[in-house]
Amino acid sequence: MLFVKKQGKGRKQGYNTCNSFALFCITEFGHLINLEKLDLSWSIFNATSPSIQDCKSLRRLEKLESLSLSRNSFNKSIITCLSFLPSLNTLDLSQSLEFGTSTMSKLVHLNLDENSFLSVDDVMRSMAAAFPSLRFLSLYRCLMEGRLFSNEVPNLPYLKVLILSDNYFNGTLPIEALASFHHLEILDLSDNYFIGSIPSIINSLASLKAVSFARNSLNGSLMNDEFCKLKNLHELDLSYNMFDGKLPECLNRLSSLKLFDISSNQLTGVLLPSLITNLTSLEYVDFSNNKFEGLFSLSWFSNLTKLKFVAFTCDNDNFEVETEEPSGWTCMFQLEVLILSSCNLNKHKSSVIPSFLLHQHKLRKLDMSYNSLEGQFPDWLIKNNTMLQFLILGDNSFGGIISTSFHWNPHKLRWLDISGNRMIGHISNHIHESLPYLLHLNLSRNSINGVIPSSICDLRMIVELDLSHNRFSGEVPIGLLTNLSDLRMLILSNNSLHGKVLSRNFTLSSLSCLRLDNNDFNGKMEDMSAFNDLRILDLSDNLFTGMIPQDVNNISTLPTSLTFLDLSKNNFSGAIPFSLSFQNAEHIHLGSNKFTGSIPNSFSNLTKVSTLDIRNNYLSGRIPSFLGELSNLRILLLGKNNFNGSIPRQLCHLTHATMIDMSNNFLSGSIPRCLQNIARPGYVDFTKYDYFTEDFISSTNYQYSAALYKGISFQTYDRFRIQNEFLFTTKSVSMIYKGDVLSIMSGLDLSCNKLTGNIPEELGLLPQIHSLNLSHNRLTGPIPVTFSNLANIESLDLSFNSLTGKVPSELIKLNSLEVFNVSFNNLSGRLPERKDQFGTFAKDSYEGNPLLCGLPLDNECTTESHGTQPSNEEESDEKWYDMDMASFYGSCSSTWFVFMLGFAVVLYVNHYWRRWWFHLVEENI
Repeated sequence: MLFVKKQGKGRKQGYNTCNSFALFCITEFGHLINLEKLDLSWSIFNATSPSIQDCKSLRRLEKLESLSLSRNSFNKSIITCLSFLPSLNTLDLSQSLEFGTSTMSKLVHLNLDENSFLSVDDVMRSMAAAFPSLRFLSLYRCLMEGRLFSNEVPNLPYLKVLILSDNYFNGTLPIEALASFHHLEILDLSDNYFIGSIPSIINSLASLKAVSFARNSLNGSLMNDEFCKLKNLHELDLSYNMFDGKLPECLNRLSSLKLFDISSNQLTGVLLPSLITNLTSLEYVDFSNNKFEGLFSLSWFSNLTKLKFVAFTCDNDNFEVETEEPSGWTCMFQLEVLILSSCNLNKHKSSVIPSFLLHQHKLRKLDMSYNSLEGQFPDWLIKNNTMLQFLILGDNSFGGIISTSFHWNPHKLRWLDISGNRMIGHISNHIHESLPYLLHLNLSRNSINGVIPSSICDLRMIVELDLSHNRFSGEVPIGLLTNLSDLRMLILSNNSLHGKVLSRNFTLSSLSCLRLDNNDFNGKMEDMSAFNDLRILDLSDNLFTGMIPQDVNNISTLPTSLTFLDLSKNNFSGAIPFSLSFQNAEHIHLGSNKFTGSIPNSFSNLTKVSTLDIRNNYLSGRIPSFLGELSNLRILLLGKNNFNGSIPRQLCHLTHATMIDMSNNFLSGSIPRCLQNIARPGYVDFTKYDYFTEDFISSTNYQYSAALYKGISFQTYDRFRIQNEFLFTTKSVSMIYKGDVLSIMSGLDLSCNKLTGNIPEELGLLPQIHSLNLSHNRLTGPIPVTFSNLANIESLDLSFNSLTGKVPSELIKLNSLEVFNVSFNNLSGRLPERKDQFGTFAKDSYEGNPLLCGLPLDNECTTESHGTQPSNEEESDEKWYDMDMASFYGSCSSTWFVFMLGFAVVLYVNHYWRRWWFHLVEENI
């Protein structure tokens, strides 16, 4: 394809493109001697292409000023070739070459993005020598690392634009070196690893118009007025760093500022009106995710006539945004994007929806989620704002009937989220007519009832659909799993839906997330191999039956792309298929079913698995030792099965494991001492499994026209999360653990088995553990004194064993202990002093140990009296309950023997007593 635009009399000038016919185009270029712009990107050239190596055709293009060869593959000889183009001033070689240089004195614009230049010093030195007139240099994502300008500063006296974003630079900002570029106007150092504060010498870069230090690890205060003297500054992006303290009020002097982004820092203090009202050129402002306090009024923006983008995502109870004060204020702007999420919006005005939105007719995105806004659902927002594409009102308190809340929107509403409100009624049968261009629909966490209408299958463009946590009943329309070819996420959890939903022929090859949990679906799971890209499958808490299918070639019909699989709380039976192995699986939940047989050997391939839950089944055999080789395993739940044999010592290799449950089995042998290696402190915790959608709506992303690339993509990465949850018994109660609590919870449950031997003292070396349950076994010996080191223990259950000795008094140091149970053992002696946590334990913690004494038991501890003074301190401490029981029983036997012997002697010596004794015996017989 070759495109030439004619402009002016007899002069050819254009933007030319060659793809499939690249070689033909190159040959013919010699005839286009007046060509000024040429685009050969994506032309599939490579280093051996003869037409590029000799460049004979290109050398004839004496008037060529702009050339793009991006996304090809050249070696460094291409630069030498292009140096013969006398008029070339703009060159794009992004994603193209192994860099080499040759002098091009007129080149002013050079784009080398996404090439591989490991040495920044070599590249910069080459730039200065080869391109002395360079004004624009972009080295975005070039894999460069180390300290920037640590050896020398290149001599580029005319440089105006320097883009070094998305590399691996570290150390402090090289502002002093950058000050040598006296004409620098645009500086982009975003997406690197710079640390430290911003040097005040940045004030010397007087020509700066746009600066981005976003997404680094910069810190410190901004109160040194670093930027206040940069009068020409148009754009300032400091987002995603660690700046703290207050914003300097002198920033209001930057009257030319158009873009101001300080989001995702740790800035504090009160935002003052004087900081905002003077920034009359402001178009884009993002103050989200900081720690500001006090009240902010949107009326402070009223005179900013150019304002297009406003973002406040607060999540801070000490910060409020007011839109209704002062009463009757008039806004002079027309916003395109407004984000006011988690901002205590209009808290003192009964949480009303902002009335100024009645006059905003250019809105494309509106997000007012998490604000507790009240009243009827504002359907006028859809009707009145005809440009609206994204409406997010989740987690408020809007009411109303859902079927009357949608109006025809000819300008393509694509994203609608009204989750977490108080909507009632049923979905209209004409929803496809009201919202024909919808890509994303989230109606979850309301009180919507009735059946899911078949018309929802006519939303042909739908990509994400969430109807969970409502009151839907009936069956799922068959078209929902067969007709929507673009559907990537379907969530129907927590309703009252029923039917054999998985006994169908599926055609949704694009589906990534399918959640049907907590319903009444039944039937068998048929072939699901059609879900080629399925990553999340949650069928838990239903009535599914039968075996997990696999074909005759032993290949599971479940998609191998799964990373999250939950089939728990159903009636699946039979053996776990040995082909059920996913190399990408991170969380597998098969608990509370009727699986039989052993753990398949294929589970040894689960190298990425973090959670493995197969508790509460009928599995048997020995626990395989290969589970100890799954180095990423953090949660292992094997309880309530029929496993036998000993605990594999290989499980001691699970140094990242925080929760292990092997209770209610038939395990025997001793507890491995090396279990002290589990639950090591300092491991990075996980809380949730995030579901990330792809950028399937990139064409509608908001792009701000700026020198710095600045956009916002409307994706769902913080909207849908799969919480990893499971049952674990602690404090004598089975509790559900999920979400953030998994960051702190740690437990080991070996109860209800046949374990023997002493409790290993090494278990006292688990300072992070919160719950330890060794009850209902056959353990002997003493309670280890080392248990006093379990600083975070909350529940310790050693009941129903054969433990002997004292209850160590050292345990009173366990200040976090809430449940303590040593009942039904053979413990003896005085109980620990009743103070701190031990003052809260009742007698049922100790019952079944008749030789224990002291409060709270009824047995009092008494001191045995002695006739003489003890010879040493140790003897003086002896109590009656410390006696040697063997000596006690021996003494009793000896006394009885002496008594009987004396009685026999008396009868032998005295014949009268002997006759009386025999007479007495005869009468009793």
